[in-house]
Amino acid sequence: MINTSHHKIFKIAVACLSSCFFMAACENDADAVKALGTRVNGIDVGKDVAIYVSNDGKLGAKLSAPLMNRYLEDSSKMIEFPQSIHVDFFKDSNQIESQLYAKYAKYKETENIVYLKDDVVIFNTLGDTLWCKEIYWDQNTGKFYTEQDVVVKQHSPLAKIYGKGLEANQNLTDIRIFKPQPNSYAILQDSSSLNP
Repeated sequence: MINTSHHKIFKIAVACLSSCFFMAACENDADAVKALGTRVNGIDVGKDVAIYVSNDGKLGAKLSAPLMNRYLEDSSKMIEFPQSIHVDFFKDSNQIESQLYAKYAKYKETENIVYLKDDVVIFNTLGDTLWCKEIYWDQNTGKFYTEQDVVVKQHSPLAKIYGKGLEANQNLTDIRIFKPQPNSYAILQDSSSLNP
């Protein structure tokens, strides 16, 4: 779950990205460095961006995207990832807890909400996976939510649930599906097999 200090660091990392990502290519020629980021009509454009988010000195998340557009004249300070986004969430600095992938993302700093769409997949190291066409990620609460169709695969109990509408925490250990559909299933362990 992202706490307030974590979120502030994310905002600072994104805001500073335009001036910081040049440092990763300081040994490249001038054209290569210029290709990393440009400003076009009030939009900061970054290519092959990687944003590291830390919390109390520990790596909390890594965001990667082939293209990032930061709209400077937008009053809500919108940042767009139009060609896909991948996020690794870390339990600690060395262990990935969950991951997220989407073909498109839009982040409004004033709302602290990320809108993700097009083949959204979120999964954790336990094997729980969420698929949907669009979902919101509220950074204040560290929760995902949507009113659209979802498919969730859980490892314990083994289940595949089709539903409409969902709320889940960031590492998918607490998932609530609002309207499960009849083609869902769960395989429950026989309780009699637990007794000798």
